Amino acid sequence: MPAVYREPARDVPVMGEFDVVVAGGGPAGCAAAIAAARHGARTLLVEEDGYLGGTTVDGLVVPILSTNGVDFQGVWHELMHKLKGRNGVAGLAPRRGFSYMLVGSVDPEMVKLAWDELATDAGVVLLHHALVAGAMVGEGGVGGVLAETRAGRRAILARRVVDCTGDGAVCAAAGVPWEQGADGRKWAMAVTKVFRWGGVPLPKEIRPGQGIPGFGRSIDHRAGEAMGFNRILRIDPLDPWDLTRAEREGRAIAWNALEAKRKKPGGEHLRLVDTSHRIGVRSSRRIHGIATATRDDAWNFRKHPDGIARSSWDIDIHSPEVPNLPAVPRDSPAYKPRIERMQRGDYFDIRYGCIVARGVDNLLVAGRCLSAEHEAQASLRIQQTCMATGQAAGTAAALSLRQGVPPRELDPSALVAQLARDRAAVEPAFEELKDLPIVPRPGDTG
Repeated sequence: MPAVYREPARDVPVMGEFDVVVAGGGPAGCAAAIAAARHGARTLLVEEDGYLGGTTVDGLVVPILSTNGVDFQGVWHELMHKLKGRNGVAGLAPRRGFSYMLVGSVDPEMVKLAWDELATDAGVVLLHHALVAGAMVGEGGVGGVLAETRAGRRAILARRVVDCTGDGAVCAAAGVPWEQGADGRKWAMAVTKVFRWGGVPLPKEIRPGQGIPGFGRSIDHRAGEAMGFNRILRIDPLDPWDLTRAEREGRAIAWNALEAKRKKPGGEHLRLVDTSHRIGVRSSRRIHGIATATRDDAWNFRKHPDGIARSSWDIDIHSPEVPNLPAVPRDSPAYKPRIERMQRGDYFDIRYGCIVARGVDNLLVAGRCLSAEHEAQASLRIQQTCMATGQAAGTAAALSLRQGVPPRELDPSALVAQLARDRAAVEPAFEELKDLPIVPRPGDTG
C-alpha cells in the first residue's frame, strides 16, 4: 500500500469573505466570535455540528466546576444569565467534601439555544455542518480557511482567523509548531465517555453537581438523572483509529455498567438516557505561541501585565496510564499551599502571547489548545477559562484590524484594558460571585 496519495490540483470555490473567521463553535469559539462581532468585525463562526456548545453539549460536560470562582469572567456570566432566564442552570453550591469548590450543572439543550441567541444578538454569521480542514497561507500570513461541506470543499477568506477547534487544527495546517502528550508519550491524559443515567434512586437532599455513590454527579433530581463517566487509557487523541476504539469501548462500558446495576436491589428502573456524542478529549495539540503558559505559572499563580484570562482550577491531570489514579494530588504536602492560595482567591494569568500563533501572521488560538506546558494546560483547559481566552482572542482580532497591525504587534495593554471594560459591564450571574476575594495583580489599583 502506498504511503501517501497526492491530490490533484483543483480550484476551490470561495463561499464568503469576512473580517474574522472563528473555527469551532465550542465555549472558546462562541466567546471569540461574539467578542469579535461586538467590536465591529464582520465575523463568521464555522462549526462542524448542527449546534453550538462544543464539549458542553456533544461531550455532555454539563457540570459547572470552579475552585474559587475568580475564573468566571465576562462572556461566561452572559451565558449563565441566559440559562438562568430559561431555567437551564442549577445554581452554584459548595462541593461536598471540598470546601473550596463551587459546583452546579447546565442543561445541554438550553446551552445550544443560549449560545445561538448570544451569537445572533452580536451579529455573528453562523455556518453549520462545515469542518475546517485547512488553512490558506500566503506571504502575509493566513488569509482564510478551507472547509469541508456537504457541497464539497469550500474556501472562506478572512483577514483574521481564530483557531478554537480544541485540536489546533487550523494552526497545524498553517504550519505553526505544536506538541502533544507528556513524558515522551502521545497521550497526555485519559479520554472520557460521559453518559446519563435515568431512574436513579437519589438521596432526599441532593444538589445538582453533587456526587451520588455509584452514579457520579446529580444532574436533575426531579428526573432522577445523574451523570456517569469512564476513562479510556492510552489513547492518542490525534489518531482516528484510537478515537474509534475509545468511542466503542466507552459505550460498551456504559451499557455493561447499566446491566450490572439493574441486577441489584432498587436498580430495576434504571435506564441509560444517552451517551456523549463524541469522546471527551482533555488534551491533544498544544500550539506554540509567542508566549507560553508554564508549569511555574500554574503551580505558583504567576501574574503578568499582559494577562488576558485567569485560571484558578486545579492542576487536573487524569492519568493516561493508570486506572482510577487521583486526578489531582490534593492530599500531598506539596499541593496544600496551592489549595490555600486558591481559597484566598488566587489564580495565574494566561498571557496575551499564549493566544498568538508563532510564525504565522493573522492567526490566533483559544481554548484548550493554546500555548501552554502540560501542567498549565491541565488547569486552563476548563470551560470558563476557555471562554475567557476566546473572548480575548476575538477582541484581539477585531482590535488588530482596527489598528491595522498583525496580532503579534497589538499592544497588549490596550487589549487588557478593553477586556477589563467589557467584563466589568457584565453583572455576576450568581449572588455567590459578587463579593469574591480576588488576589490583585501587582500594579492593579482597582
